[in-house]
Amino acid sequence: MIRKLTAQDNEKVMALITLRPSINLFIIGDIEMYGYDADFQELWGDFDNDHLRGILLRYYDYFIVYGLANYDAKGFVEIIETYEKRESISGEEEVLKLIQPLLNDNYKKVVTYFTECRAETLNLADNDELRFKVECAKPEDAREIVELTSAIEEFGDIKNIDEQTERMAKRIKDKAGRYYFIKEDGKMISAVATTAENSKSAMLVDVCTEAKYRKRGYATALMSKMLQDLFAEKESVCLFYSNPKAGNIYKRSGFVDIGMWTMLIREDDEK
Repeated sequence: MIRKLTAQDNEKVMALITLRPSINLFIIGDIEMYGYDADFQELWGDFDNDHLRGILLRYYDYFIVYGLANYDAKGFVEIIETYEKRESISGEEEVLKLIQPLLNDNYKKVVTYFTECRAETLNLADNDELRFKVECAKPEDAREIVELTSAIEEFGDIKNIDEQTERMAKRIKDKAGRYYFIKEDGKMISAVATTAENSKSAMLVDVCTEAKYRKRGYATALMSKMLQDLFAEKESVCLFYSNPKAGNIYKRSGFVDIGMWTMLIREDDEK
């Protein structure tokens, strides 16, 4: 049986998702930040009698799925497809294997490595952040960050810069994520961000540098400063990567692969 989750379900929800706390840091972070009653966020639970075996989270037009081997994938798909503007569905590769064959629209499948760094494995670059002025973003910096990331070929096109700017500014204001950047000659040329921050961990995302400024140490400096600050507060930091060369860079900082993460990105022209 699938039903909407409320604050009264929180103990059961946490018991399930803390079986894999790093894999579920998005769900944990969103619940800690926004709870069960935000208009842009909803959660559903799949129950076998009184036993919670699956969770579906909607954050705006994005969905995350987590479940045990026997969760009701068909029921979750039916809920997702009631949302006309659904953009993507994400989750651990093994979990989404049950979802993908049931989808009626066309989805692009993107699979990345899911990697984690803990305090005991952390290896910070020596004083790299001191070579450059690393700044912490305020809400008014959101548009420039979005414009920078939208120009990075590896990230693909950002369809609605105004909407993404508004969401990023809200995340900065709500302290749901932090954004660090470096400028040269008054222009933002490199940035890094966190998302899904919760009391124990955070996800490192959008590590980027404008093409002509690469291989000068900007991203390394940002990573070093970000990790230093995060590990003053957290037990672990996670990130995704798809390029093994990039993975080797992260592993030198102490990251270890813990799984594969799948994102299904909707390609239906009618959305």
